[in-house]
Amino acid sequence: MKVISVINYLALAIPFLIALFGLLASNEDYYIYALLSTAGTGAIQVLLALSMLINYRSILLTTYLTITALFFIMWYFLGDKSWLIAIPPILAIFLTYIIHVEKNKEDVTSTI
Repeated sequence: MKVISVINYLALAIPFLIALFGLLASNEDYYIYALLSTAGTGAIQVLLALSMLINYRSILLTTYLTITALFFIMWYFLGDKSWLIAIPPILAIFLTYIIHVEKNKEDVTSTI
C-alpha cells in the first residue's frame, strides 16, 4: 500500500512541478504541458484504483470508479460544460483520501 501511496503523490506532483518549472523558466508553454499532464495523472489514478480493487474490496473504491465512469459518460453526452472541469480534481482528492484510509487500515491491522 505504501508503493501505491508514493505513486499517487508523484502523479499528483508532476503537473505542479511542470508548472513551477514554467514559472521559474518564464516560459508559458510549460503551463500547457502541466495542464496536459493532468490527463496522465488521471489515468495513473484510475489504474491505481483498479489495482487496489483487486486487493482491497471497499465501498469507497467502488464509489470512486462509479463516479469516474459517470464523469466520462457525462463528458461524452454533455460535451464541454464548464462545471464538468471541477469533477477531476475532486476525484483526485477522493482517491488520495481512499488511499490514506486503506493505508491506515493496513497499518492498524499489521500492528495487532
